[in-house]
Amino acid sequence: MQKCLERSRRLRIGRVLFGIALILVFLRLYIFIPTEVTGISMYPTLNPNDRVVMSTVSSINRFDIIVFTDPMNKTVVKRVIGLPGDSVRYEQDNLYINNKIVKEPFLKRSEISGEPGLWTSNFTMINDNENKVPEDHYFLMGDNRRYSYDSRFYGSISREEVLGKVVMMYYPSDKINFFSQIP
Repeated sequence: MQKCLERSRRLRIGRVLFGIALILVFLRLYIFIPTEVTGISMYPTLNPNDRVVMSTVSSINRFDIIVFTDPMNKTVVKRVIGLPGDSVRYEQDNLYINNKIVKEPFLKRSEISGEPGLWTSNFTMINDNENKVPEDHYFLMGDNRRYSYDSRFYGSISREEVLGKVVMMYYPSDKINFFSQIP
């Protein structure tokens, strides 16, 4: 009798562990996907070879970091600056969204403030003779504005090109960080 109960208990534990393993595999394959950062366009926030986890089910907000396929069919990481319907321009290192100055707290870092000259060159977003981000599109920029090939050059990207939103950096291990919405 005791052996039968013990065997039944082991079977239940095995089923539970198998179910947990299936859920974890599903989450890893379809919801939380690891990816590697390439290039220097997100410096100092992210560096080449940093590893991040992106969520494929998160909503996208201004200043979120996303992974997408760029016009050259490369998978890249950039920051959302303009949302659908926004007008975007820069003047003297000030971001204007819909003609209002918007602070960028992620750029207030010693690596940036110590640099001479403008961090972000002056520009006004123009898209098909309009100055607004089209519906279902995002205007993206790298944090390393001087060395980022981004929406200033190739225009806004469509929602369909977005692979996911970066939610965590897990490598290098001394820089583990969870990314949350910036106010």
